Amino acid sequence: MRHVALIIGLLLLPAVAQARDLRPFITRDAARCARAWQKQDVNSIAAFFPPGVIRQIGGRAALIREIQAQLEGARRFGVDRLQISPGAPPNPTPVGRWLTCLLPLSVVLHTALADMTQETHALGLSSDQGAHWYFVPLYQVTPAELAAWFPEFHGQLIIPADPPPQISFGS
Repeated sequence: MRHVALIIGLLLLPAVAQARDLRPFITRDAARCARAWQKQDVNSIAAFFPPGVIRQIGGRAALIREIQAQLEGARRFGVDRLQISPGAPPNPTPVGRWLTCLLPLSVVLHTALADMTQETHALGLSSDQGAHWYFVPLYQVTPAELAAWFPEFHGQLIIPADPPPQISFGS
């Protein structure tokens, strides 16, 4: 009887492991990624991109140049501070070899005269059952771009439309 219970336990182990709540791990890594963006630490930001996306962009150096260019462009438009607030992650879902999660984000670009808030999403990805998460910002990413990066996602993930940005002027 003991052997039967042990065998049943071993058979159920994958289901129990998959049932664990991975949202704290997503929240932890999303907060780390947001801090890297806020500090404009391009090396740390690059570490949160999936290896396949990095390859398709042309390698780590090309990704870092692209991130630096985006940050410099924001500075040229008067952005003096970036604030990113990840929302509550939903339970991840498996797609292909990945666990995926559409993580809501609130991004605020602070300038001397106004703040612009953009609600958007990041695609959270884990290839190790949720221990570590990568993030792909989805602001202005088309379904075709997402399919080029992740062909296995074609038709499986729908990118929510971003609302227009909200602008508030200093008082």
